[in-house]
Amino acid sequence: MNCVAGLLNFILYCVNVVFLVVGILLIVLGSIMISHITSYASNADQLWNTDAIPICVLVLGCLIFIVSFIGCCGVWRQSACMTGTYSLMMFLLFVLQLVLTCWVAVNRDSFLQDMSQLVNTIWTETLNSSDNMPMGALELTFDCCGDSGYQDYSNTQIVPGTCCGYTNANAACPASIYTMRPGCNAKFVSFWSDNTNLIRWAGLGICIYEFIVFFLAGILAKCMRDGRGRNIS
Repeated sequence: MNCVAGLLNFILYCVNVVFLVVGILLIVLGSIMISHITSYASNADQLWNTDAIPICVLVLGCLIFIVSFIGCCGVWRQSACMTGTYSLMMFLLFVLQLVLTCWVAVNRDSFLQDMSQLVNTIWTETLNSSDNMPMGALELTFDCCGDSGYQDYSNTQIVPGTCCGYTNANAACPASIYTMRPGCNAKFVSFWSDNTNLIRWAGLGICIYEFIVFFLAGILAKCMRDGRGRNIS
């Protein structure tokens, strides 16, 4: 059984290192998503609607990081109490991850509609602005032009330089460039569609991973309590 416990020690230590990295990546992803949205959202209600999924991703990343850190400490110190606690927390994390993954899948279309509405709102605000902001920031970030396309500018004003990638909105923008740029609405929604797909499928994979880790951690904790895994180096 010592051999089994030793193998579990090694596996769980490696797994927890991987989970630490996954937690950090989720924190970074959630932070990037929130920073992108807050750069363009203009009011509290709109910000709340569009920030729901990124905030959940950020919180989940923090939880994964904390739980993995406890797991690393438990294996390193050969503590049955910490390893048992880690096993229980991993099960709770598995449940939360599964709920989040299902919630993202169910609310994906609604979230993408909110993203589309956000761009529409930005476009409306730009029409009442003299400096092409915040639409200009969106055009620079996503290499796009207008709400649905460069044609949106035909009845309002000349095509701004931001449609050609220039930071100066008053710079001349050649038609050969801006006619090739897609509308910001479609580009923005496509960007978030890819991100939600990543969260959904990665979340499902992590759920399976977490359940396996919960099972292995439970076995290791039992070995430690039985005194069979305490002398493993």
